Amino acid sequence: RGLLFTLLTLLLALPALTQAQTPQCPAATACRPGNAPAANLPFGFGIVQVTLGNLSSTSAVRDGYQDYSCLRQATLVVGRSSPLSIQTSSAGPENVRVYLDYNNDGAFTGAGELVFSSDNRTQQTGSFTPPAGAVLGQPLRLRVAADYADVVPPPTACATSQYSQTEDYAVVLTANTLAPAAAFSPDVTLTCTGSVQLRDQSQNLPTSWRWDFGDGNSSSEQNPRYCYAAPGTYAVRLTATNAAGSSTSAPVSITYDNRVPVAATCAPATTAYCCNYGIVKFELGSISHASADGSAGYQDFTCAQRTELFVDETYPLRISTGGTLAHATQAYLDFNNDGAFTANELILNAPEARNPSTTLRVPAAGARLGQPLRLRLITDFVGATLTPCGPRMNGQVEDYTVILRVNDQPPVVDFSSSYGPGSCGGFVQFNDLSRGVPTAWRWDFGDGNSSTQQNPSHVYAGPGPYTVRLSVTNAVGTTTLSRPNFLPLLPACLSYCAANGSGRNPGTASNFWIVRVALETSAGAVLFGNSSGLEPGGYGNYTSRPISVAAGSSYVLRVESSISVMHRVMAWADFNRDGAFATTELLTSGLTVGGGGRNPAVYTATVGLPATLPAGPIRLRVLTLTDNQLLPGPCTSNIFNAEVEDYALLAPVLSAGQAPARAALPGLRLYPTPTPAGQLLRLALADAPAAGRYALSVENMLGARLLSASRRLGPTAEATLDISALPPGVYVLRLRDEQGREALRRIVRE
Repeated sequence: RGLLFTLLTLLLALPALTQAQTPQCPAATACRPGNAPAANLPFGFGIVQVTLGNLSSTSAVRDGYQDYSCLRQATLVVGRSSPLSIQTSSAGPENVRVYLDYNNDGAFTGAGELVFSSDNRTQQTGSFTPPAGAVLGQPLRLRVAADYADVVPPPTACATSQYSQTEDYAVVLTANTLAPAAAFSPDVTLTCTGSVQLRDQSQNLPTSWRWDFGDGNSSSEQNPRYCYAAPGTYAVRLTATNAAGSSTSAPVSITYDNRVPVAATCAPATTAYCCNYGIVKFELGSISHASADGSAGYQDFTCAQRTELFVDETYPLRISTGGTLAHATQAYLDFNNDGAFTANELILNAPEARNPSTTLRVPAAGARLGQPLRLRLITDFVGATLTPCGPRMNGQVEDYTVILRVNDQPPVVDFSSSYGPGSCGGFVQFNDLSRGVPTAWRWDFGDGNSSTQQNPSHVYAGPGPYTVRLSVTNAVGTTTLSRPNFLPLLPACLSYCAANGSGRNPGTASNFWIVRVALETSAGAVLFGNSSGLEPGGYGNYTSRPISVAAGSSYVLRVESSISVMHRVMAWADFNRDGAFATTELLTSGLTVGGGGRNPAVYTATVGLPATLPAGPIRLRVLTLTDNQLLPGPCTSNIFNAEVEDYALLAPVLSAGQAPARAALPGLRLYPTPTPAGQLLRLALADAPAAGRYALSVENMLGARLLSASRRLGPTAEATLDISALPPGVYVLRLRDEQGREALRRIVRE
């Protein structure tokens, strides 16, 4: 009887136990998406992983709509930003939309229930903040919808994906119990009208706000627009408060500068943007500004992008153009500040060039000094008629501000030389780098000799050390710079073995020779090119023109020969600078291949440099010969139908204790740049020797670190970086490898 009573009690309790173990589900959905057509499933699109808060869900592709809302859920806090990541398959880029049913009515039509949008990617990352007023403590339906970006429109909450799928999850929201973390962003940090829009970005649901505009005025609005009465720089702070407490943000400087150029008489529009024409970067003085190409049309940057230049000083002016096609480009500077541009104000005319540049020297006569002047850039297709006010067809017009000043300070003296540790032979070329419009120079070479040339050369008779001194003078005064022990040693140069080509008999001229040697980056930029003819004796020495390279980088060696016939090219580099070419120092040995559009007169090979290189010039020996079976050594003489040329590679000289820098990283590519809102910054590194894990940090222009991450980069490991949390603007991306070497890039958050 006792056993029967126990069994009966357990049977009566079973429904209650089963109910307690069944997870609570969100409200039933008002719409259920279908599955993609069977014919599209082999393409392999779909959602691979969803990560949100404590939820990390992995799923399969090709399985259509999946409802995981009773099984997989995330717990989030209202008023607090929650990071979100959606990984789709590698079949191709997808568009993703994420909805959260805040009011738990089974539909996704409530205010703010579309919480995340991202297009044309396989890795989608971002964040959202659940608002006050959302249902707390109950599972709410989270819907993740994706579809193929290149073929169909972005998905909606109830539509059936045509190639991909939709998945449902649950989110449980809890009340916020923390004081606010005050934060905000201005639409601009430099205003020319005095007006600035401030937007609250505080976490943890503040209920009241107090803005201190830095000029004695304040506001209690959440997102005020404020207008300053007088020019100046102001420190803006926000104090955010809720029932748990309050906090005050770090100050943000807002500058009101009402100095702008006279309004232009015209603002030319772009009528038929095409083919990536336009301006993507402009550099002059302190301006280094990346911008959208001709798709943006006319752009007036005269407020935020300005620079001050001294008259009679020289400045490099550079324009980077979009795409790969040559552009017709002009630049005007409105010297008389009348809003119009005349022929005598033309400072650059490049009718057919990619990335044109010039050296700008502003004359003292005829220019308005101390006033903001309008600088106008104009680009269009090659052959277009360029005028300052005519509409642009494919390209665009951009305006900037230049303020001209007369130099009222003594010069700032600086200089460099061709000497570096390992230099030899006593010959040194000096280069004046002084600024401030110097008009006279006096060099003291430290051995009793001197010069009044701006960029003299000098031959030292023996080893140092030598102290070099330069004095420069302008109309205001004289400044002197002395560098003790600037030239410590000048040893004799290394001596290398002889090698040469010849005709059929030694001493006769070869019928085959080198006509050009070039070194290029992996992206195709030419670092060095030397054209030559038939060398007397079958040997040419071009080591007097060192080729600047970076340790640990890869380059393309291009060797062109006199006759279009298949032949062999060999090259060695004396990496350890011991005066000999070891077997391990053979850079390349190969044959040219004709046909298929290839020119058998041209040989190309990718060559990698060691991660560390000694100081001083590194001898590069290039040999070309028609005997495809012969493999001569680097010291072979009288090679039949051949020629030998020597060059010098030179890596940057580093000061004691300085980590080797990879500031060039020629194989690094960042895109898209500028980076539009909602898109990831992508990083691709083509150089295999530089591959590895990098610590990334994004800094503002004052050096403050805003974002940190770690990514592996290399030819087969493209990476992404989410900068969507940053306000629009220009930032510095710092990359540091595992040996502590750094590279810098400028990035733009659009």
